Formats: sequence, C-alpha cells, structure tokens
Amino acid sequence: MVFFNLLWRFIKYLPGLKKRIYRFYAWKIFEYLPFLKRLIYKFYDKFWFLELSLSEKAINISELLSNNYEIDTSRLNYIALSDVRKQKEWDRPPYIEKIESTEVYEVLFQHYIQNKNWDEIKGINKILNTALRYYHQSNPLNEAELPHFLMNLDKLHSNSNRNVYNEEFKSVKVGIGREGDYILLDGIFEIAILKILKAQKVPVEIEIRHPDWINFCEGFLQFQSLHGEIYQPLIHHDLKIKSIYTDTRFEIMKNNLPSNKGHLLDIGANLGYFCHKFEDIGFKCYAVEIRPSNVYFMKKLRDIEGKNFKILNQSIFQIKRRNFDIVLALNIFHHFLREKNLYLKLIEFLSQLQVNYMFFQPHDPKEKIMQNAYVNFNNQQFVEFILKNSCLNKSEVLSENIEDTGRPIYLLSK
Repeated sequence: MVFFNLLWRFIKYLPGLKKRIYRFYAWKIFEYLPFLKRLIYKFYDKFWFLELSLSEKAINISELLSNNYEIDTSRLNYIALSDVRKQKEWDRPPYIEKIESTEVYEVLFQHYIQNKNWDEIKGINKILNTALRYYHQSNPLNEAELPHFLMNLDKLHSNSNRNVYNEEFKSVKVGIGREGDYILLDGIFEIAILKILKAQKVPVEIEIRHPDWINFCEGFLQFQSLHGEIYQPLIHHDLKIKSIYTDTRFEIMKNNLPSNKGHLLDIGANLGYFCHKFEDIGFKCYAVEIRPSNVYFMKKLRDIEGKNFKILNQSIFQIKRRNFDIVLALNIFHHFLREKNLYLKLIEFLSQLQVNYMFFQPHDPKEKIMQNAYVNFNNQQFVEFILKNSCLNKSEVLSENIEDTGRPIYLLSK
C-alpha cells in the first residue's frame, strides 16, 4: 500500500502522464501492444480497491449525509425493540420486529380496517400501555389520558391520505442499518397508520447509522473523488451526491415505452440506476458493466434496495444472451470506436443482437478522448451505422439536447 501511494505521488508531478494512466486514454498504445491492455485491466480487476487509498481528498461524511428527508413508506418495515445504542447488532433479529407484527399495528388494524370501535378491542388500555413501554415511546397512559390519545390517533388517520401527510404529522425517528435499511426507532403509531392507509411518503429523522453503513458511504465518497463526476442519480436517499444527469433521460424513455414488461439490457450500466427504475416498472433487467469498482457499488446499491436485476461483470461482447425486448445504449458505444479491434467486435455484436427497440444516446464527436479514435461518427452517422449493422431499421429523435449536454436520445426500432 505504501508503494502505491509513493508511486501515485510521484506521478502527480507529471500531469500529462497521470491523466493518461488514470483515464486509460492511450488507446493507440493498446493497439500496438494489446498484451499491455490485458495486463493493465487484469491487474485492475483484481486490485481496483487499492485506488481508494490514492484519494488525497479529505473525506467529510457530514457533507454527504442529511438527517431529515422523506422516504417511501414501503422502505420502513422493521422497528427496534430496545435502545439501539446498547446493542451491537441492533439492526438484526432478535433486536428488531416487523412493524406489521407489533401490538400497535394489530390494534390499529382492528380499528381502522375491521371498523371496530375502540371499546370493542379487547384490553385496549392494557395493550397500548404495554406497547408504549415496549417501544420506548413515552410514559404509560392513565385512564383519563386514553380517550384524548385515541382521539388524536383518529385525527391523524382522518387528516392523512395516500399522498400527503398533514402539517401536524411529525417526522418518525429512524436508524440506518449496515445494509442501508431503515429501522424505526420512534413513531410506531404514526407509521402504522400510514402503512394502513398505504401512504406513499413519510418524513424521517435519522438518529443513528450503523458503522458499516458509514464505512460504505465513506468508501463511495473516496470512489467518487477519484472518478470525478457521477453519471447517474443515486437511488438511496442517504447518498446525496449530485450527478451530471437527473431523472430526465429515464422519464423520456418511460414516456416512449412500447410496453411495461419484457427483458431489458443496459449496456455500460455504471451504478445500475436504469435497472432500478425499469425493474420498478415491470421489466426483467440485465446490467452489463465491465469495471469491477462500478460493479461492487452497483451490487451494494441493488441489494440495499431489494432489487433483483442481474449484474454481468464482463464485456458486452462476452455475454451469451443476445435476445432482448429493449436495449439501452446511452453514451457507451463510442468507447468501441477507439480501436479497430473493438470497432469490428461492435459490428459483430450488433449483427447478432435480436432486439425490438433500442434507446441510443451518442457521444460528442468533439470530445478529447475521441481525437485519436479509429472511427469517429457524428450523431446521424452513428445512428445510420447501428441501423446498417443491426436488425433495426427506423430511428426517431426523442430529445435533441438532454440537460444541456448537447447529446440527443434516439429510439431505434424495427
């Protein structure tokens, strides 16, 4: 580790060399010495995590993490049964319980769903007092306070709906577990009512984060500091790094979908944003990403969100399946124009691809990385190249200029 740090510090005094090594832009060298490229990538595939130690930027996690925001109510499924600071494994059984299994939820379900009056629920006073102590929310109620407490619950229920909570609704207090999952700490009555109502959003106040989650966030910050800009929005609400693109591209594609189901391939999936979004719609998604560092964080984010899309850590030319309903090729195909060998492989791949629709976003032909490319197309030439070498034969411009990048999005079809 010391060796790599010393080497990197030496290289930084040679900015031209550092830029080429870091960005891997010396493509002509790889054409003449293909074994060198294989050696570099083989080494990087195994030891990419060492680059995190090369970041000289001081990581201030407080710049990333916010303690007050909204989340989908469906993200909050468990409640901590004791003071989390007293338990090392506070985010795992037996220290957590499913919210729908609690006494509170059962009582409220009987009242609001089964339409039982409060006095028809057997032992309501005892149940609520036990629940209040069990879930460490407040002191037990006395008999005089119970009617007022129940009246406030009815008021909260009547003022809430699927999309909006009233101003009287307070943020519930939550912790974030080691896998980025939200654990309820305080607010069982409020969240139980919102779940019964199937409300979409809930305001939360983050009180504690598991050390493993903080380490993951710090690692992601180091990763981002080395790789520069983030090219996709991040799904988890706790990760507030601004990306070059917003949700605009997804919204454009979603509004032009021929159907809401099928098999979708995302080429150069990066951190998997589009697979998250299209899986939510109903697609079975495949994320192809060759960079192991991207795959590491993509897998983490996929598992955190409970998604099921398949991740393929390989070159697009190595995947065996070639039959998809929809293919996403956003700012990716130009990487295969830099070398003759990759250019010919792209032609072969397109000729074998069986697809009904492709969302295609080309590169900026003026960007520096394309100056020494084997082939460099303008937008129209690139579209014609794909149509000529694939089973697709129609093109439609969906947007001329995505978020001021100068890069359009095309829908290609049969």
